[in-house]
Amino acid sequence: MGRFFTSTQIYNPKQLDRDGFKAYFCEKMKKEGYEVCEADCAELSYVLAFFENCKWVTLSSESYEQGNRTAQADTARIAKMLGTYCVNTIVIDSDCAMLDLYDDKGKKADTLVMGRADDYLGDDIPAPAQAVWEQFVSPDSTWEQFMSVVQGDYVFVEDGLSELAPVIEMDRGNILFEHDDANENNENICFLSFRKAGSKKEKKITLNAAFKQVFGEALEPLGFQLLKGKYPYFVRVVNGEIIHIIT
Repeated sequence: MGRFFTSTQIYNPKQLDRDGFKAYFCEKMKKEGYEVCEADCAELSYVLAFFENCKWVTLSSESYEQGNRTAQADTARIAKMLGTYCVNTIVIDSDCAMLDLYDDKGKKADTLVMGRADDYLGDDIPAPAQAVWEQFVSPDSTWEQFMSVVQGDYVFVEDGLSELAPVIEMDRGNILFEHDDANENNENICFLSFRKAGSKKEKKITLNAAFKQVFGEALEPLGFQLLKGKYPYFVRVVNGEIIHIIT
């Protein structure tokens, strides 16, 4: 079974660095009526991923499910809020990818489809509009190269996306990033939480926090230790060997 994921790529032509982009994003959210808050009070939570020498920043959220309307609506809203282009990337079972491009007014400008999409969309799949996408093509690339990559035949569509990324001045990490890739120890990753200004929403416990709290109370007295990683999990070590893993 292949990968399913959804993320948003935000065009950052001024190439604001991590701190600059974070401040700009929070400023725009404030104008939308949101204030920064702790994660357990959040109504909206995002993770931003930054990559060197590229003109895009990737945004994702734990609330984004593969291809859901929340991600699409958020991409349109953020494009309008920041006054820039945004791409909502949807990967379906590593078979095909759909890249919905929204303009700086929050309107869908075009959809680019890659991979074996006929099983999902039928045979009538339009080609990407040159007038829309060519503005993002790198000076070192051509429209013909762009189309050659888009129309390529790939066992896994992620391979095609990896080839497409540098053609449109992205990093491979941009276009393949998903929320579960976020690591708090990575200095290029930024977690942001927001709530409506003035809101006194009660704190909520996250799934990870609940796992640590409930399972930790039962397992730690038995010799289990919590290890931090992509997902939290408890392990028990006997004679230097891991014999139990609970996640």
